[in-house]
Amino acid sequence: MTSKKHILFIDDDPFLRRLFGAKLLAAGFEVLYADKGHVGREMARRFLPDLIILDINMPDANGFEIAGLLKEEPRTKSIPIVFLTNEDFSLEAEKAVKEVFVVDYIHKSIDMDEFVKRIKKAIEAKAVNR
Repeated sequence: MTSKKHILFIDDDPFLRRLFGAKLLAAGFEVLYADKGHVGREMARRFLPDLIILDINMPDANGFEIAGLLKEEPRTKSIPIVFLTNEDFSLEAEKAVKEVFVVDYIHKSIDMDEFVKRIKKAIEAKAVNR
C-alpha cells in the first residue's frame, strides 16, 4: 500500500483553494494550503510535499519568483511545481516557465477531471525522474 501523496497548494484566492483542493482531496491526495507565496515557500521547506501547485499572481510575490527561490534551495529544488493561473501564456512566457523548471502550467478554467489527470501525471513524472 502506497502512502498518500502530499500537495502544497499556494494561491491567494480562498474560493479557488477550496474548489481545487476539494477535487484533489476527493482524488486521494493530502493537501496543504498557503495563501501567500512566501508562506508557501516556508511550508515547502518544512513539509517537503510531493508537488507544489502555485498561482502566478499573488499580492506578496509572483509565482515565478517563488518557483525560482524554491529551485535554488537544496531541500526544495527537486519538488515539481505546477503553475495554476488565469494567465494566457505567450511563447515567451512558456519559455520562461520552463526556465524556472515548472513541470506544467494549467489554466484555472480547466475541466476538473483533466486537472486531476495532469496533477497525477506531474507526480508520476517526479517518481520516474528520481
